[in-house]
Amino acid sequence: MGNARHNCFSRFLRFTFPISVLLLSQRVASLPNTTRPVPDEGTRIAEAVRVDHAPKLDGTLDDLLWQSAKPITDFRQKEPFEGQPATEKTEVRILYTRKAVYFGIHCYDSEPSRIIATELRRDVSQDLDDHFEILIDSNHNRRGGYVFEINPLGTQSDGLIVEEQGATDGGDFDRGWDGVWTSEARITADGWTATIEIPFMTLNFTKSNSVIWGLNLMRFIRRKNEEDLWSAYRRTFGITKVSEAGELT
Repeated sequence: MGNARHNCFSRFLRFTFPISVLLLSQRVASLPNTTRPVPDEGTRIAEAVRVDHAPKLDGTLDDLLWQSAKPITDFRQKEPFEGQPATEKTEVRILYTRKAVYFGIHCYDSEPSRIIATELRRDVSQDLDDHFEILIDSNHNRRGGYVFEINPLGTQSDGLIVEEQGATDGGDFDRGWDGVWTSEARITADGWTATIEIPFMTLNFTKSNSVIWGLNLMRFIRRKNEEDLWSAYRRTFGITKVSEAGELT
């Protein structure tokens, strides 16, 4: 009698265990984005294209010069879903001349009427607006750099990262630093666009034959509280984490 019960129970386990494993696998697959592993793709690398003269800096990307640069497109979320692809497409093209570097930015938006842009004062926090930030480590020392910020109205904010501190913290951000640079932006039917000129003198950069800068790019979509970065998109990093920036050649 005991053996009969044991055999019956064994058959029950053999039947139910595979079903239990299958149900568990389905539950894991349906977990929210926050539990999925964050991809690690190594150092991001972008290339700036040399041009003979500056592109039009009118806030649009209509100048054909912009088409000579390969766009940077792979942005990932820091918030709200760490490491997941951005919900809105972003393209950034980079050109340079003997005197300056130029950024052409296209922030696509599926609901352009909901873009938030109110701040017109320079160097005031743009955290309540949609905005875009550029980090440049022109010395490529992975410790400090310059940050340039613009909203869809073309309003500028900038600052200096003095020295990165710890393994997870970014550097001290000095908003008292004011650089000389030019920016224009426009809200369009498919999002917003911006053009930026940063003279090499503003970056304290001198002539060099082989140039590699630290670079990072960040877009903030206010209505979604979404922060999208090109590099350093882990929650413990962010735009001020200079050592985790990508590279611009």
